[in-house]
Amino acid sequence: MIKLFFTGFFREIKMLWNDKRMLFMFLIAPVALSIVVCGAFSNQIVNNIPLAAVDENSSQKTRDLIQAFDQSDRFNVPYVVTSQDEAIRLMESGEVLGIIVIPTDYTRSLQLGQQAQVLIGVNSANNIIGNSAVVSIMQVVKTISSQIAVKSFVATGSSIADGTAKVMPVATVLRPWFNPQFSYLTYLGLGLTGMIFHQLFLMTVATAFAEEKKEGILSGKMTAKETVIHFINKFIFYGVTGYGNLLLTYYAIIKIFHFPMRGSREDLAIICGYFILCLLGLGAWLGTICKNTIHAIQWLMALTYPFFILSGFSWPHSEMPDVWVKAAQYLPTTHFLTPVRDIVLMGVGFETTTVAHSREMLLHLALGIFLLSAITFMIQAYLAKRRQQPKHGRKEVVEA
Repeated sequence: MIKLFFTGFFREIKMLWNDKRMLFMFLIAPVALSIVVCGAFSNQIVNNIPLAAVDENSSQKTRDLIQAFDQSDRFNVPYVVTSQDEAIRLMESGEVLGIIVIPTDYTRSLQLGQQAQVLIGVNSANNIIGNSAVVSIMQVVKTISSQIAVKSFVATGSSIADGTAKVMPVATVLRPWFNPQFSYLTYLGLGLTGMIFHQLFLMTVATAFAEEKKEGILSGKMTAKETVIHFINKFIFYGVTGYGNLLLTYYAIIKIFHFPMRGSREDLAIICGYFILCLLGLGAWLGTICKNTIHAIQWLMALTYPFFILSGFSWPHSEMPDVWVKAAQYLPTTHFLTPVRDIVLMGVGFETTTVAHSREMLLHLALGIFLLSAITFMIQAYLAKRRQQPKHGRKEVVEA
């Protein structure tokens, strides 16, 4: 029994080593692709959004307004034009992503103490750029408006402090917690890393089980004892190596991109272990029911993006239809991606209700999926054995 166990374990190592493509996807690609994806967000926030200014007034005050946008970190104003049509053409050609229209009565309205209107147009086809532009534009306009109003009060004899208090009677102190820069890398990096590993690990496990239908434990050519032991070997081998690879991947990403590790490393390690158990069962089940490796990979490609969206990591469950939210509770990604972000960034752990609930759900899902994969595997192994029996029978008849 022990000899058969170790023979099967080294069999798994040999099979993975001989398949260099799968070896790369399993051991190297998770870290490499996570670095590439997180590196794409290395600037962390959207800066230098190009704007076109339509200056219909052409005065010192309009130039001050344009300069305020141009000096902001979030914007640059490479074009100052005289017509809206020209600015729209620049936006349609992709030269700019927003338009500032300063009307002809801008300066006169300010001189009369009236409210001056400025039209802001933003290309919201890209929601990330659109949202960043809208928030930053409001900040720039608010700053300019406050400066103009304070100057008018100072001109009447008020101090700068009194003028500021009159313009802004309520002062707001903003303190963003856990992601003070509103960094897209901080927001998305950990979840995308988990999703990349989810895809590659599932593909490796599913392919490994699908390959067994050729000459392996699902071909019907092994004894029942060998089949069971090799099945257990696969779970142990891919479970141990996959768990180590997942921890290594997160360690590399946290170190390379300077994520603040505020939570417990033990909590992170535990929830990663439960996640691996879920993926092991899911990959084994998928590889067992699919006809071959191509079918398994096709199913994984189709399911990966819906799994990510339904997890609630990038789009909250509170804004999803109830039926999608209920279905999402049975996905491992739902109970892994967000808790990992909470542990790393917020410093919370299993002492909180949400993270503890995710741990319990992952454990229940792991047990359920393992039972499903084991039952499906035994059925497939039995059917493969049945298919082999007539062939042996016919062979004996011919020899006789």
